Amino acid sequence: MKVSAVLVGAGLGLRMGGPVKKPFLQIRGKPIFLYTIERFSQIDSISEIVLVVGEGETQSLRDQWRGDLDACKVKKIVAGGKRRQDSVYNGLCETGADTEIVLIHDIVRPLVRREHIEAVINKVRESGAAILAAPMKATVKETGSDLRIRRTVPRNNLWMAQTPQGFKRELILKAFNQFNATDREFTDDAQIVEMAGDPVYIVPGTDENIKITTPEDMRIAGALLA
Repeated sequence: MKVSAVLVGAGLGLRMGGPVKKPFLQIRGKPIFLYTIERFSQIDSISEIVLVVGEGETQSLRDQWRGDLDACKVKKIVAGGKRRQDSVYNGLCETGADTEIVLIHDIVRPLVRREHIEAVINKVRESGAAILAAPMKATVKETGSDLRIRRTVPRNNLWMAQTPQGFKRELILKAFNQFNATDREFTDDAQIVEMAGDPVYIVPGTDENIKITTPEDMRIAGALLA
């Protein structure tokens, strides 16, 4: 099955602060987005990568990093939309028509392991939809609006969703076409597929696959990459 990867980095990245957006921040002399692209380009079954970046960034990214992008199977660079789901949809529509499996990944998760990417692909081949996730370790409390604890939520079957999230291309496009024109916002891609009534399965991952959001995350990623 032909596999395409859509790497999404079109958000504003406001929580990090500073003039440089998160995907372009450097760790050990290399931008975050390039670490992530390299992880996916090393997977033999992935035939193309589509980058989704902020509007106005496509040409500068292509001009500055053309050699690296060409070497890493990046076939297209497209502009994102207002919401994350709009950005993902823009990327999905640019994957090849002969693509059978699509992986969607946050471009600011540069520490994803090769074996986990491959495990998600294999699970999608088997079941149609799967996401990487880490088991919940913290004790979870549910409160009311007054912040009074109502109950402690059993964590045995709780997972922290990560990316990549993988789907049969036909399945994920059907789900997006069903809900994307609505005002409803989705926090991840699996939620759209769940709402469409299709099953999504977990592939166990690790806490190492962090999404770089804060300066502390930068320090952690730098130490792990070292």
